[in-house]
Amino acid sequence: MLSSCQMVRLWLVLAFSGLLFAQDQVDLTARFNRAVELQRKGALEEAAYAYQAVVKDAPRYAEAYANLGMVLSRLNRHREAIEASRKAIELAPALTPARLNLGIACHRAGQFEDAVSAFRDYLSREPGSLQATQLLGVSLFELGRDAEAIPYLEQSVNQNSQDPAVLYSLGLAYLRQRDDRVFQMIKRLNAADSGKPTGHLLQGQYHLMEQDYERAISELTEARKLNPLLPRLYYSLGLSQVKAGHNREAIEAFEKELELSPRDFSTHYYLAYSFEADNRDEEALPRIKKALTFDPESPEGNALLGKILLEQGKAAEALPKLELAVKGDPKEPDKRFLLARVYQKLGRREDASREFAEVQRLKAEQLQKTQQYLEGEAAKKKP
Repeated sequence: MLSSCQMVRLWLVLAFSGLLFAQDQVDLTARFNRAVELQRKGALEEAAYAYQAVVKDAPRYAEAYANLGMVLSRLNRHREAIEASRKAIELAPALTPARLNLGIACHRAGQFEDAVSAFRDYLSREPGSLQATQLLGVSLFELGRDAEAIPYLEQSVNQNSQDPAVLYSLGLAYLRQRDDRVFQMIKRLNAADSGKPTGHLLQGQYHLMEQDYERAISELTEARKLNPLLPRLYYSLGLSQVKAGHNREAIEAFEKELELSPRDFSTHYYLAYSFEADNRDEEALPRIKKALTFDPESPEGNALLGKILLEQGKAAEALPKLELAVKGDPKEPDKRFLLARVYQKLGRREDASREFAEVQRLKAEQLQKTQQYLEGEAAKKKP
């Protein structure tokens, strides 16, 4: 996901709801105002400490919880930020800005389902909020719910949003839906200097989807020159490189991506895939095992691990991995072919014959579907 700093503006709560007891109200209000001043100056650690001290002495001070949630979110202390924002809403349901801040905290934490719920809740109270509309669209996009995301992103763009993060998210949603309006977003991104890096990124991802790998590499390399920290840039570049057969360049790109996203299964998987494609199984093996710690049931990950073990002569170890891969993706012939080879190595001839026959059936089915698709496309082009 692109950084959405430009679209994220947390709401500072200044009003006092009057929930405190009179005996401490003057002192606590002064301390609250001091925390607000620290927050405005950007002294976030000090502000967080000050708000925490206030809520310790006044556990029903909703505004202090609301602002504490905002500060903690900016400090990347996401779990605490979410808890503080929820506490503010619990204490003062009418404190609408806290609902937006909750959505932002969830969004920054990568808890996009919770972010969607929070932004929908906020928009039910503030239906004209451009910021909440943008972030709702981006959160849906991050969940892969492109069809739901597009109307919110379009609404944001139509309200004259020039935020590259929003334009890019809408463009990539169009791309994933194979909607030609992706080119409009590329044009808009390239129209301003601030958008050109993401314009090249999106153009490169278009070429990657179209399997034009060398052009993808060219565009993504240009994006890297303009902004080397674009999220998923190195992943897209690595994928283009490995698909083009440039395994060592792919390894370099995926290793760079892991510096930015160390817990991403797909990047770990493709790094291992690139090593295996470069005939470096000893280096691929620990990396695919690492990938599977993030997604133990992955058919692709287990298939690659099984393939490496099979190539190392460890058919018995490969067997459960490939059986799990086929269970998760039963219609993919390459996985079944590997499983058939393992059965063959282990002397299980009947099982091997069954799997080889299923491979042939699936490949024939795929060929038939491809022919039908090509015939359909040809028919569309006839006058």
